[in-house]
Amino acid sequence: MKKLIIAAALLFGALAAKAQELTIPQISEEWAKAAIEVPQVKGKIGISEFAYAVAKAFPGNGLTDELKAQLDSPERDNEDVDEFILDRQNGYCSLNFVSDGTVNMEMCYWSRKDGRKLVAVKLFNVYEDKVPLMMLYNYNPETGYLEPELDIDIFAPYTVLSFSLPREGKDIDVFLKEFPDIVSLRYDGDGGFEYDIPPMPIVGCFLVDTTPTNIRRAPKGEVIMKLDPDECYMMTVCDPIDGWWRILGETVIGMDDEIILTEDDTQAWIHYSVIGAGLRNYGGEKVALYESPTEDSKVVGSIDQQEAIVNPLDVNSDGSWVKVKWGKLTGWLDSDWLCGNSLTTCP
Repeated sequence: MKKLIIAAALLFGALAAKAQELTIPQISEEWAKAAIEVPQVKGKIGISEFAYAVAKAFPGNGLTDELKAQLDSPERDNEDVDEFILDRQNGYCSLNFVSDGTVNMEMCYWSRKDGRKLVAVKLFNVYEDKVPLMMLYNYNPETGYLEPELDIDIFAPYTVLSFSLPREGKDIDVFLKEFPDIVSLRYDGDGGFEYDIPPMPIVGCFLVDTTPTNIRRAPKGEVIMKLDPDECYMMTVCDPIDGWWRILGETVIGMDDEIILTEDDTQAWIHYSVIGAGLRNYGGEKVALYESPTEDSKVVGSIDQQEAIVNPLDVNSDGSWVKVKWGKLTGWLDSDWLCGNSLTTCP
């Protein structure tokens, strides 16, 4: 009986320990729901206090627990930790469990014009999620809290594979699915970022098919799933080939949910005839269609219907012009005329 009780106790302890584990996907679901109190110290609040607040806010995760332990004991020696950096001067902190960067965290912050700080937290464990988690907070010195920053979509509209926060300088190095080389996100000095790359030729659109829509692995290729025609699915497309568009990213957005098309490097393609974009023709004027992507070319027709929906056929190199089909008309128009959201009027 005693052995049974001991075994049960050990099992309960193991289950309890497992229940306390906090994965990065779980943190991803929770971080934006609450502000984090930052410990107040004499002098300037900096990366040490931000890191300690974040580590304390998410106990039970290997990265955050080790971060707190390192901050509590600067002389701590953990053979599983490849490197720990706390650079107070540059406002940077990082923790690597392995040298290849597959389990690591980073933190840094930027100053804003109103006196607040924009604080970035990266958590990455390739065994839990293939894409690093980015958490953005605003530190408000008046309240002493890190407040979730939800208004900055820092990586849009691209598909992020990985990124590195800056120890020196202000730019973030980003690895994007759409580009072979590292690109930079430049900080604008007040909480915003912009990519250091040319505009990408993309088109926002929505599903207009009245039958289940095939999503294919390649143009005319294997069907990987079907989209429900009764749902208002929106997507961004690129790389047009002979009437086929590649869907940018791995998801399409519905009115009530987000559909994952593919969870690996598989591409998802859709035919131009089943997607459309609205026309921002609120004044009811005639919108000219041109023979080429320039106003110096011949006008081949015009759209005078205020709520017209066109099918995108092609896009020029910088995304400023889109070739569309409307009824029997085909021609190029300025992309500013198009609205890829089926639920709003795109002011």
